[in-house]
Amino acid sequence: MWERIEKCGKCVLWVLVFIVFLEKFVFGFSIVQGNSMNPTLKNNDRLFVNKIAYFFKEPCYGDIIIFHPPIPGRKNELFIKRIIAQPGDRFRIEDGNVYINDEKIEENYIYPEEYQEKRYVITSGKVPPDMVFVMGDNRNDSNDSRCFGFVPKESIKGKVDLRIWPFDAWEAFLQK
Repeated sequence: MWERIEKCGKCVLWVLVFIVFLEKFVFGFSIVQGNSMNPTLKNNDRLFVNKIAYFFKEPCYGDIIIFHPPIPGRKNELFIKRIIAQPGDRFRIEDGNVYINDEKIEENYIYPEEYQEKRYVITSGKVPPDMVFVMGDNRNDSNDSRCFGFVPKESIKGKVDLRIWPFDAWEAFLQK
């Protein structure tokens, strides 16, 4: 009998180790805090985060990512934003419109209110190698690359693939 209990205990231990490994390195869950990604994501939405997505491909335009911001004293926090520009892209923000390589991009996901001009640190430039430029969908209420600069690719912790809660707003954020 004790042998059976010992085998069962080992099995449970291996399953727990495997689950911890998966959650640490393969996928995770996150809760949205704040309104910077409205209307796409709302405060308290629960998300499924793919932590291995960028082992197989490069981050893409429009991807919603979880990352550590390049802000002194806040590098342990996680932010959620949308990739707007990739390495080598020239970008500028003019009258609330975003231009990538001199082409205005269509952004049907942004919060529908008039853009408020503020004194942002970065509103134009060229994205350095191994970095991305990110913005929140709620442009008037987002602490993003316009404020803190470019995000190093190694700071990206995962790609948001699914909103899993609330159930009635379940949505997949797959690359188009």
